[in-house]
Amino acid sequence: MMKTKIRQNMALAILLCILMLCSALPAQAAATTEVHVVKYAPDGTTILDETTVTTGWMETNLIVYGDGVTHYYHQGPIFDEDADPWDPDETLNLKDKGALKGTDVKDLCDLVGGMSSGDEIKIKAFDGFYKSFAYKDVYAPEAEQGHMVLCWYKDGNYVPTYDDGIQLVFFAQTTNAAGQYVFGNWDMHECLDEEYRYNYSAIYPSSNGLSVRTVSDIEIYTIQSSGGDASTSLAAIANVEVIMVGISLNRTGIDYGDVGPGLSSDNEPVEISNIGSSDVDVTLEVDGESETAQNFYEQSLFVDNELYNPATTIAQIVTLSSEDIVTQLRVPSNWNEIGTQDATFVFWADEV
Repeated sequence: MMKTKIRQNMALAILLCILMLCSALPAQAAATTEVHVVKYAPDGTTILDETTVTTGWMETNLIVYGDGVTHYYHQGPIFDEDADPWDPDETLNLKDKGALKGTDVKDLCDLVGGMSSGDEIKIKAFDGFYKSFAYKDVYAPEAEQGHMVLCWYKDGNYVPTYDDGIQLVFFAQTTNAAGQYVFGNWDMHECLDEEYRYNYSAIYPSSNGLSVRTVSDIEIYTIQSSGGDASTSLAAIANVEVIMVGISLNRTGIDYGDVGPGLSSDNEPVEISNIGSSDVDVTLEVDGESETAQNFYEQSLFVDNELYNPATTIAQIVTLSSEDIVTQLRVPSNWNEIGTQDATFVFWADEV
């Protein structure tokens, strides 16, 4: 009887140890399948706009980045004391993120009014981990950085089978000597301001540390009001009439509001519809009511993140189809003309 009790007690103790060990192991975060996008006012709490979209909706309604064949790489920390931790050649400790498809963070931001210069964004994981980035990282990435893409497809699998997804990956447009698309440590150094880089153990730079996994939230923090201070004498107000030439638009005017020097307006989209029988290329001509107004728009108007140029084709639309463009004012910090800057936007359509 004593031996039986001892064996029973030993078995019970082993079982308890196993249970305690299992309970102490951290739970593996599950892949995410939707993203909550929210834009906050300058107070950091007031919600200006928000939406939640699934990966299926993203694939159907937004531009898909990646072909599911091309691999993209980040770079881990380099501990070799004889090696350059920034490794400009992009050969050491590369992290293959796989053959990917995903959605540009910028396109998701635009669902809630987009970002303006000076705004900051947080890409947050399901477990609360996050990384912050500047406006330019999202809206004006250099080729070495590439688009910031939330990936929901890897190596033939969608989330949740792709268990690291939704994952932030930088789709670098330049390659190393081996032909690999690497967003490396040196690219991070050159493209991102210091406060947005990642250093493992606060010592070793690693672009891989920016590749947030199981992303669930995008948070936009408006650093300053896009309208500026209404009391400033340097305000520039743009009231725009839109004339339609050979195409149909969804609006007849754009009021960008009061936008001070060094500030940006909200994004103002325009839907262009081709109602004719031929495919068309669309260009935009700005006709300022004064020389000052003309100069203002030539310096401040951006169309789909590119500075206004009347020679640029802003949309190519097949017959009976529509395309959205996004306009925004980014007023130079040295702009010093007061008053309303009126203009007429003329959209021209040329048959292809």
